[in-house]
Amino acid sequence: MAEEDVDDDKKGMGEVEIKGLLVREITAARANDDAEEAKARRKAIDYYNGDISEDLPAEVGRSSVTSRDLADVVGWVLPQVIRVLTATDQIVIVDPVGEEDDGMAREATAGLNHVFYKDNQGYRILRDATWNALVLKKGIIKVWHDDTPEYATSFHSGLSDEEVEMLEADPTVEITHQTTTPLEVNIGQDEAGKPVIVTLNEHDVKVKRLKSKGRRRIECIPTEDYLRSDDPPGTERPRFEGHRSYKTRSELIEMGFDRDVVENLGSAGDGSPEQKARNKGYSPPRDVADKSMETIEVVEGYLQADVDDDGIAETIRTWYAGDKSGGELLDWEVWEDEGPFFDVPCEPLPHQPTGRSLADETMDMMRVKSVLWRQSLDNLYASNNPQRFVVGKVLNPDELFSPTFGGAVFGETGTTVTNLAVPFVAGPAFQALNYADEIVARRTGVSRQSMALDAEALVNQSATASNNNKDASYTQVEQIVRDMAELGWKPIFRALLKLEIRHQNTPRDILAGKKAMTIDPRHWNADMDVTVNVGQGTGSRDRDLVRLGQVLQSQMMLIDRFMAAGAVDDAIDMLPKLIGTLTKMGEAAGLRDPASYYPDFETEGKVERLKEMAAERANAPDPKIAAEVEKSKFDTQAKDAQAQRDHEYRMAQLVETARQNAQAATYANDQQLARINREYDNKRHQIDRELGLKRDQIVTELKLEALAGSTPDAPNVQMGGMPG
Repeated sequence: MAEEDVDDDKKGMGEVEIKGLLVREITAARANDDAEEAKARRKAIDYYNGDISEDLPAEVGRSSVTSRDLADVVGWVLPQVIRVLTATDQIVIVDPVGEEDDGMAREATAGLNHVFYKDNQGYRILRDATWNALVLKKGIIKVWHDDTPEYATSFHSGLSDEEVEMLEADPTVEITHQTTTPLEVNIGQDEAGKPVIVTLNEHDVKVKRLKSKGRRRIECIPTEDYLRSDDPPGTERPRFEGHRSYKTRSELIEMGFDRDVVENLGSAGDGSPEQKARNKGYSPPRDVADKSMETIEVVEGYLQADVDDDGIAETIRTWYAGDKSGGELLDWEVWEDEGPFFDVPCEPLPHQPTGRSLADETMDMMRVKSVLWRQSLDNLYASNNPQRFVVGKVLNPDELFSPTFGGAVFGETGTTVTNLAVPFVAGPAFQALNYADEIVARRTGVSRQSMALDAEALVNQSATASNNNKDASYTQVEQIVRDMAELGWKPIFRALLKLEIRHQNTPRDILAGKKAMTIDPRHWNADMDVTVNVGQGTGSRDRDLVRLGQVLQSQMMLIDRFMAAGAVDDAIDMLPKLIGTLTKMGEAAGLRDPASYYPDFETEGKVERLKEMAAERANAPDPKIAAEVEKSKFDTQAKDAQAQRDHEYRMAQLVETARQNAQAATYANDQQLARINREYDNKRHQIDRELGLKRDQIVTELKLEALAGSTPDAPNVQMGGMPG
């Protein structure tokens, strides 16, 4: 990068000075690694593969068998370590600092486990780092934030104009290729009965969709590709750390480095002897048809240097590519994140830069056992096929040197053939081999008893002695796991926690087991501690279940005692611990997600609500008294109801009596009224008769007077009626 292209924050130290300092540190780190550690690692890999020819070459014509103790020990210890670290779905648990951190600690626990297992190949990383630690003394883990955007490409066909517009409106989608085909479609008929044809566009598109703007990455890098300066033991931040890798010219240009610079870089060499030992002789290809696919050696280095001339060294990340003589500084920047390199140890040694591995504990015994084994086999071969002493002339010597079944050796008169006696020493040698096995077992904890593979190993042993032997071997493996968890994985997850807080700028939806949840690392407390979950230990599942069963019984006893003493709150506080024990028992039994079988007491406030419910129940009256009160209330209500019914019955009787009385009175009144009416009618009829008679009398009198010659002033009398 040209000087004029350097940002203002990069002008404290020029690129020439940075490149010179970087080249010196890379060269020193390579020389130090090649002189002290590379040979030991290559030797350990050869021994693991059963190749000890460099230290113990086989004699021509003799046995070449090799003891594979290192592979045997690693083959037993590795599954035990992995089982402990993967006994649950949560390899890491975030511990709150205060009560206010409890919720975010559970959220951070789910988030870190999701990043480790889902965003990265957690199991693969765990296994590779453990294998490297057991064989090569330490596994190197690289943890960093990768801000490279991730895209997914998809193809869509038959899209309409509206669907294409929706894709174009999505800011996370880029249409990289589009093909449009016009289609004529009959949508009906017009008023005249003619078909109506419209032209519609059908689109085939290739879409590049943004999946993420970056993520936290974890990688187990090959131990031989890790470079470090020779700092004193206990140095927290080394002067230089680097990751050596091999990338094609195409990959470097895709990463954003200058094309002209990349194309002028020298291609990678044949690789180190250690790489060839690990990769079975494979080396990076040099002569390829396409220059863009040539492999370049790249060192991503982290250098301590005072780039701003303030007297305090800063950490800068550098990219250096090319061969040793003509490399180029591709880019550099000030680095403010955690890490990125951490080591997972096997057996750390106090105040020393490197510890020991299972290879260190077994390689000398492998040589001893290989010598004894070869000598034993050679002795057996010699006993079964002894040398012969021949006197005279043998006519068919081929039959003597390569005998056939049923064949005969012919010789002249006086010729004799005598087998030379070979002392049999294989028996003591096999005893020495057993003694060597005991030494390996004491060093590593791996024996026939601990592996429980050899039935003869258990003969004449009591069950207690057998269990003691197993527990002793398990203890050694547990120590390895504890060292890896506390000194290796704990700093790794602490760094991962801080990277999540710093770089995850938006909430994120994840799936924790079978439970969907949203995490927001922006609000997490960076001072929270982490604990690596080491499961139930390395013992057998039956042993773990028995011990957990004892814990469960003691917890149940405590709950009963608390309840008997009236300490209900203490009994409720035991419930999450009880569920935890049951969950651990499920894990020991091999269940994948045992927490899903029991209630979730980790929900915030759930225990407190149970306590409130218990307090409300405690403040309620005694159930017997309440029952008596309820019975009394019921009896009172029953009596009141009976009294009400009696009252209603009496009222009904009174009403009925009144109704009957009223009805009787009404009947009497009706009878009296009828009598009065009859009397009135009779009286009226009598009056009418009397009036009729009177009228008839008057009429008769008037007629008589008229007949007798009455006066002219006499009133006019109408016949048959009353006077007008």
